[in-house]
Amino acid sequence: MPSTAVVILASLGATYALLWALAYLNQQPNEPPAIAGSIPFISPLIGLTTEKENYYIRMRQAYGLPIYTLRMPGPRTYVVNSLRLIQLIDRHIHTIAFTPIELRAVDKTMGASKETLDKIGRDQLLADKGYFISFPRNVAAGASPGPGLDALNRTAIETIAESLDKLAANGATTIELFDWVRHEVFAATMEATYGPHNPFRRPENEKAWFTFEPGLMVLLVDFLPGILAKECLKARESLISEFREYFQQERHLEGSLFVRLRHEHNVRFGLGVEDTAHTEVGQVNASISNTVPGAFWALWEIFATSIVFEDCQREALRLVQTDHDGVCTIDLAKVRTDCPILLSTWQEVLRFHGTSISARLVQKDTVIDNQYLLKKDSMVIMPTSVTHTDKSIWGPTANQFDHKRFLKSKKGSENTVPAAAFRGFGGGAVLCPGRHFVSTEILAFAALLLVRFNVRPVKEKWIEPKKDYLMNTAFPMPKNKVYVELTPKDRMKWKVIFSDNSKGINLTREDVDGIES
Repeated sequence: MPSTAVVILASLGATYALLWALAYLNQQPNEPPAIAGSIPFISPLIGLTTEKENYYIRMRQAYGLPIYTLRMPGPRTYVVNSLRLIQLIDRHIHTIAFTPIELRAVDKTMGASKETLDKIGRDQLLADKGYFISFPRNVAAGASPGPGLDALNRTAIETIAESLDKLAANGATTIELFDWVRHEVFAATMEATYGPHNPFRRPENEKAWFTFEPGLMVLLVDFLPGILAKECLKARESLISEFREYFQQERHLEGSLFVRLRHEHNVRFGLGVEDTAHTEVGQVNASISNTVPGAFWALWEIFATSIVFEDCQREALRLVQTDHDGVCTIDLAKVRTDCPILLSTWQEVLRFHGTSISARLVQKDTVIDNQYLLKKDSMVIMPTSVTHTDKSIWGPTANQFDHKRFLKSKKGSENTVPAAAFRGFGGGAVLCPGRHFVSTEILAFAALLLVRFNVRPVKEKWIEPKKDYLMNTAFPMPKNKVYVELTPKDRMKWKVIFSDNSKGINLTREDVDGIES
């Protein structure tokens, strides 16, 4: 009779052989080559769990493949490294689609009813007809360059300016940087969006949001949410109740053009007040989940590195005019046009710190570039960090933070980077519609701090916090607390304005080329 050790070894051997067969033998010859690791299905899972987005970078460096198949528990996954292939995939908006992923998010994270899912899922793969496909076009006027965008940014910036006035009146103040930035950006964004009846003016609703947000991934995975995300679900119901009242009382009519157009889009697809209340929870997430950590890392880079600070402060001070009564006026609309280094710093933050992953679901067998078969029901993922650290695109300094990287280079420069290589806001049909709003908001926030406050770490020097990489955000969260002292530079009276100029910011290839998202 075989010993226990022999039985265990035989079982392990049989399991390994089965996993190897599953990983390789059902792989079509024209599919992207498979990478299974030392233990098929298990090695990639361990690598992603321990290394997060660095795993994809290591795989690119180890194999040098433009695209490969990663076999893990669940559907087969194709990982795309090549920028050229990413651009080709972006064109297949119906066969390699983002909409099924959006539909799952509405179902699992927003708690939408089956009736709602049927309404927004109908015709989702038909050109220009589906709820998700037509959303960017239907709400574009609310957040694209023009009066709607200017109104959003003006309110957000006025909200931040008022808060900084109160802070300056208190003299030197010690804050925890991330928590402070989170509140300031959240309050300004919600005020700009929802207007005079903004439900988040009540502290309990802001608290409910930040109770809900950490549980989003548990809801999306749908693993024991009633147990593992109990408080999250409770907070979600509270938020839905607030939005139900907001839309029922037609308070959105006094809100931003952006929120009014979102409501009209829902009405167009037959969604009532209850349905809209659920989807609005997702809109808050889209507005804030990446904006907050993005703002944190932007301020970190601006104030923690002396050369970045000096360059950005010099630009910000040029926006200030002082009249004979000693009133300092700053027009923060000009950060979009008159602060190229500050803008370049923000883009470099998106490139260097960004960790977003563009995901798609293959709806039917599709051949890319006349050679790679992507099989139906498979996942396609395009890790931004892989593209943003590719030295063949960004040069030998790809792994370094260069705040002047995005300054317009001279024509004929050998270091010119294709505009499509920057994917800080996604690309193609899946392009963030709020990119102009959040970018201007963050740049204006930074400019105000630069001209009004001395920002110094409570400790003797700036110590970069360790990073916590989350699957559902485009930036890592700081693991460590960062305490800083904000001291007003003067007792001058400040006047903050945001002039109408209908300008956006050329952040993406689509902006540069004038392509509508």
